[in-house]
Amino acid sequence: MSAPTQDAVLDIRGLVKTFGALRATDGVSLQVRPGEIHALIGPNGAGKTTLVAQLSGQLQPDEGEIVFMGQVINRVEAHARVGLGLVRSFQITRLFKSFSVLDNVALAVQSLQPQRGSIWRSVANDRQVYERAAALLQEVGLAARADELSTALSHGEQRVLELALALATEPRLLLLDEPMAGTGPEESERIVALIDSLRRDKHMAILLVEHDMDAVFKLADRISVLVNGVLIASGTPDEIRNDSQVRAAYLGDEELS
Repeated sequence: MSAPTQDAVLDIRGLVKTFGALRATDGVSLQVRPGEIHALIGPNGAGKTTLVAQLSGQLQPDEGEIVFMGQVINRVEAHARVGLGLVRSFQITRLFKSFSVLDNVALAVQSLQPQRGSIWRSVANDRQVYERAAALLQEVGLAARADELSTALSHGEQRVLELALALATEPRLLLLDEPMAGTGPEESERIVALIDSLRRDKHMAILLVEHDMDAVFKLADRISVLVNGVLIASGTPDEIRNDSQVRAAYLGDEELS
C-alpha cells in the first residue's frame, strides 16, 4: 500500500470487513483532517457502525489499513487506541448510576493517570482530578448539575455528560456515533452547539455518524456517504447535497434538503 497522507489525523485505506457472504465494509477509504468535522451518513444497514467498530478496535478488519497520526493501528487494542487519542463516545458512555455527575467525570479523568492503589480510593483524594472534572462540566454546561446523580439528568443531558467523559480522555480524534439519538429538538440544538464548539475552540477532529440531516449539514466540513458497505460519495456539504447518486440512495429514507 502507498504511504498515508501526512496531514490526515485518520487515514482509512481500502478497509474490508466480511461476515460470511456479507461484505459489510467494502474497500472503504477516507480521511479525517485536523480540526474538521467529517460526517459519515448512509441508510440503515449501510455499515456505518461496523466501520466505526473497526476504527475503535472492537472489530478487526479483514483487509486494509487504519492509520492514525501516521501509525498503522490495525493490531492496536481498543483501550490502547484511547491512550493514543482515538476515542469513541460509545466506549465510555456507561454512566455509574449511583455516582454524581462530577464523580462520573472524575473517574474518566483519573483513567488517564497512573494507578496508585485502588481507583475508588485514590480518585476521592485527588484534588487535581476533581478540578479537571469540574472544568469539563463547566465546558459542556453541566456545572450546575455536578452534585446530582447521573440518573437525575434528562436523556439529552446524559448525552452531554457522555461527551464530557470523552473529552476527559483528551482525544485527538473523537468518533461520535449518533450523539443526537433519542433527543428532542432543544436538546439536539444544545448538542450541535457543543460539537461545533469542540471544532472551533479545541481544533478537534471529529468523525460524526448521524441520521439527523439538519445536524449533519450544520456541522460537517465534509461528508462521506456509505451504502451497502461501499463509499459512494465524499465531499463538501454542497457537493453531497447535489449528488444525484446520493439522492437516489436516500429515496424513501432521508431527504437531503
